[in-house]
Amino acid sequence: MCGHEKGGQSIMPVISTANPKGGSGKSTTTLVLATTLAASGATVCIIDADPNQNIYDWKHSGSPNTNVHVVGDVKEDDIIQIIEDNASKYQFVFVDLEGTASLLVSRSIAFSDFVIVPVQASAMDVRQAAKAIRAIRNEEKIRQRSNPNECIPYRMLLVRGPADGAPVSRSQRRLEAEIAASGTARFTSSLAQREAYKVMFESRLTLPEITDGGNLPAAIANATQVVNELLVTINSLPDIKQEVA
Repeated sequence: MCGHEKGGQSIMPVISTANPKGGSGKSTTTLVLATTLAASGATVCIIDADPNQNIYDWKHSGSPNTNVHVVGDVKEDDIIQIIEDNASKYQFVFVDLEGTASLLVSRSIAFSDFVIVPVQASAMDVRQAAKAIRAIRNEEKIRQRSNPNECIPYRMLLVRGPADGAPVSRSQRRLEAEIAASGTARFTSSLAQREAYKVMFESRLTLPEITDGGNLPAAIANATQVVNELLVTINSLPDIKQEVA
């Protein structure tokens, strides 16, 4: 069984979203999950380490009704200190990573307690997700040089797929079977293709504030489903303490 320690103390989780493929859904995943957690009463920080700064723009160029704290303009020399500073203040710290391999990405993964790998149901996305998983395992090996029991837990999250009850394509079923056969850890729930998630960035609002975003109740229910599974997963990790039910 693998575990990790930070000074022998219980810690609040640092959650990175990683996939070297641009447009894989990292920023959408981060924003939807972080704001849904905040709406349930959690204190949440997002570190926007993506050069596009879409989440930083969402918060600081708009006026969303949320207590989510967003840090932008992150440099690789500062990322470790920024993570540590915010992990001491917030129940959840999300790190939205850039879509290329870099020192900033590797440092963020190394200081993460959990990594979400968003992936669309396409062969290209799954191949790129495999690169993210290799990066996670490489950082894990570095940790294990000082503690053989160290690990960096991760889960693949299918995104932009059909909503519950909608038809699932043969190609998606085939890819899901391949993922299952490979033994890759993944969320059982998925973040569906929802207009509301796109409108969040366009309007710079949270989900409950949107007035024209398709089937909004379904989008909120989907986000809540994924967050609930995330919480169950986080609660199962050694040394992680969080108080949001």
